[in-house]
Amino acid sequence: MTMSEQTALIRTQALRRDFRMGQVVIHALDGVSLEVQAGDFLGVMGPSGSGKSTLLYLLGGLDRPTAGHIWVNDQDLTALDENRLARYRRREIGFVFQTFNLVSTMTALQNVEFPMLFARVPLAQRRDRARYLLELVGLAGRTGHKPTEMSGGEQQRVAIARALANDPVIILADEPTGNLDSRTGAQVMATLARLNQEQQRTVVVVSHDPSVADHASRYIRLLDGRITDESSPA
Repeated sequence: MTMSEQTALIRTQALRRDFRMGQVVIHALDGVSLEVQAGDFLGVMGPSGSGKSTLLYLLGGLDRPTAGHIWVNDQDLTALDENRLARYRRREIGFVFQTFNLVSTMTALQNVEFPMLFARVPLAQRRDRARYLLELVGLAGRTGHKPTEMSGGEQQRVAIARALANDPVIILADEPTGNLDSRTGAQVMATLARLNQEQQRTVVVVSHDPSVADHASRYIRLLDGRITDESSPA
């Protein structure tokens, strides 16, 4: 397939992921084919156990499929060795998790700086970028606070700033509002939507919360590892 403006940023073909539990094989994903264009905000909806998080982890290179292919920027992730897959995660993907995954002994500024340390960004440069990113998510006044000194919504916004640290092409968010009340969750979703609209970040959000679809440019529904619906909200 030749590169063109119509080439999807993310493509999957007949993606399958099986897990064995004793003598039983669980088909977490069962033949998922989809495309995500650059600048999309894709919501992946569905009940618990539908395969949402499994799909996200495969897109992010945190897991490998049993069968099928994943292309990101026409790069076949299934063909990458572990070192190249780690480089892909570090350079092209920003992860946001339900449990925030912040380092409790670090300040907000240090948490955002952390991924840049592995990318060997000089100290002054990573500190400046971390301050900019915290300001971007509305936390300019919380740079010196540790996670235990912040609300759940503030912690999740720190996690979003950290996800942006290495200027990724794609943000993958796994149940980012799952540990938040509805009002705080809406603020977090609005932050992700703003990054999508103002910076043209490609965002994929996995959630069982139907309100996430309100922020998405389109969404798919998964059930038993298969896409059952695909829509673009009015």
